[in-house]
Amino acid sequence: MDISSDEIIVAGMGLAGSLLSLRLAESGFKVKAFEPTPSSYVKPCGEQLTLEEVPLRLAKEYEAIKTVVNDVHILVDGKYVTTVDMRGGSKWAIIDKPKLIMELRRSAAEAGVAVLRERWHGERGALTIDSRGPYSMKTSSEVLALRVIAKVKSWSPEEAILDFRPSLGGLYWVFPFDGDGKFVNAGTGFVGVNDAASLQGLVRSYLAEKLQGPFDVVEVKGAPVNVFTNPRLTSGDIIKVGEAAGLVMAWSGEGNRPAIVSAEALASSIANSDYNFELALKRYSTSISRIMESAIVSRLLTRASYRLSLAAPLLASMPRRAWELYVRQELTLRDLISFLPEALKSATLLFNGKDDHKAFI
Repeated sequence: MDISSDEIIVAGMGLAGSLLSLRLAESGFKVKAFEPTPSSYVKPCGEQLTLEEVPLRLAKEYEAIKTVVNDVHILVDGKYVTTVDMRGGSKWAIIDKPKLIMELRRSAAEAGVAVLRERWHGERGALTIDSRGPYSMKTSSEVLALRVIAKVKSWSPEEAILDFRPSLGGLYWVFPFDGDGKFVNAGTGFVGVNDAASLQGLVRSYLAEKLQGPFDVVEVKGAPVNVFTNPRLTSGDIIKVGEAAGLVMAWSGEGNRPAIVSAEALASSIANSDYNFELALKRYSTSISRIMESAIVSRLLTRASYRLSLAAPLLASMPRRAWELYVRQELTLRDLISFLPEALKSATLLFNGKDDHKAFI
């Protein structure tokens, strides 16, 4: 397929779509982007970004980093398992995602991207790219995630909690929301629980337990997260990128790093493939193979975590190194297989009542 003429269609201008449109325009392509809300961006998420090289460069360029998380506390069923020290290697940042996306949209428009204030209804260009978010996906592939922004007396802007609840098929999280320790982003999502009011009650109860002090909820948002369908880079002649491709880490819910990395990779692949569709797609697939594997592994873990009676003790028994790789989004299937034998031995002991883990304080 020749993509040397006519314009490239980009459906959706979230993080992946905005960045992709900008990079394609910078490479000299004519780009038409469909986005019904081009002048605003609101989507509930943790606004967490793993700062490997490409995302770090972009976040710094647009001054989007609010704080950097150094310690991620891992809990299973409310019991402390380990703390991942993020000071070495890839760190987590809490970013101002609306600011980043609006700046990318502005830059894209200045670079010549034609932004249509409407939804994409299947229009085709010389090349068509789907970069829409979870609202366009099948509900069978999704879990409703709900998060609240709460004003608190004090919270370390360098600490975060991931509390896995295998029997419920989900997790709680508490992330900093600012760099001053005055606000937190807390949320949850469980398989089969689609009632926002119930989820909000659960999050409020969890916050009350962890904060052990007063807090004031200032915002509540919910959105579906794809946690079951494996990543897929094409649908017919349409290329998918970011969340539209299923590039979301099912357990942690991170989609920001995959969105940035996949958008940069696709733009580069298109620009360096002599206008050949097949070659561009091949290079794109190869360049994001590591993220694809991570997304698939996260889904395997999600499926297993709420179906196996041994899931909770197995998670509690995973070595610190496994959690380090997971939190940094570097855990591969090979790593997982290597950790399982010893973890299974320990998990069996925990399952039989020999539990030495203490509650996280």
